[in-house]
Amino acid sequence: MPTMNLKTMGRIFAAGAIGAIALLSANIASAQNFPERPITLVVGFPPGGSTDVVARILGKHMTETLGQPVVVENRAGAGGTVGIGSVAKSDPDGYTLGVSGVGASILIAAMGRETGYDMDKELDVIGVMGTLGLVIAGRNGLDPKTLPELVEYAKANPGKLTYGSSGIGTPGHLAMEYLKSISGADLLHIPYKGNTPLMNDVLGGHVDIAMLTTPGAAEQVRAGGIQPFAVSSPERSALMEDVPTVMESGLEGYTATLWNLLVAPKGTPADVQAKLSGALNAAMQDPEVLKSYAQKGLAPTITTPQEATQFLADERAKWAGVIEETGIKK
Repeated sequence: MPTMNLKTMGRIFAAGAIGAIALLSANIASAQNFPERPITLVVGFPPGGSTDVVARILGKHMTETLGQPVVVENRAGAGGTVGIGSVAKSDPDGYTLGVSGVGASILIAAMGRETGYDMDKELDVIGVMGTLGLVIAGRNGLDPKTLPELVEYAKANPGKLTYGSSGIGTPGHLAMEYLKSISGADLLHIPYKGNTPLMNDVLGGHVDIAMLTTPGAAEQVRAGGIQPFAVSSPERSALMEDVPTVMESGLEGYTATLWNLLVAPKGTPADVQAKLSGALNAAMQDPEVLKSYAQKGLAPTITTPQEATQFLADERAKWAGVIEETGIKK
């Protein structure tokens, strides 16, 4: 085999170095000019749902801030994991983002089910896209009228009261099991296939208690169809300002919220993440966005990517602990 002289090797090395510098320069320029084309925001649920609504509210404002369209794309399936899985496999250039809810981010994996991706290893968290509380509500005619009264009754009459959720392993199920574990209340769980049949049975008096999303429950609360006991969020809901929080009702430290994360493929440049984070935070400080959020019972959040990543870690530890402690079947 012929050998290279030092001069030839030097030329090859120099050419390689120039190529690497050119590539690095192109990457830096790309990050500085980001975005230069439309951004796809993947939602793992059909149009019209709460996750889709949040994505469209924020995407519209982010479009104005970034100067490029943020286009919502619905890729429904498997509790949101189909959509987030597609994001995880995309190029880490900031042009494909996802909206990852509590199920796709934590609960499905914590219940031992396959998601098709590793949340920590394959995705970067850009920010928290707001939170949504739940409401503990009951059928009309129940003797307990407050949460403390409900807890005491459930302690004194173990298994007599039933509570419904939209399914095993759903946020409502875990939130009620969490409440049971810290209060000592004893209620029998009845899982439903979604919120609509659950609400129908609460209205019909076929189940005693339900953990419902605040927007879904607010209209029936105002109409007198169900009676609210408390909301699970840290603050009272704008949709039901007269209903106390669980913490105000005596269970200190209890919170349970639904939330969405803005995520990107792992390795997305830090300055691209910073631009996306800035656009997201600007949206959640806009008066029109805040008005839309309030109308839907959502609470805005302002986070850096680092704070959002820590938020995910804290929520995972919390709900994994609830699953382990309560023995929910995986």
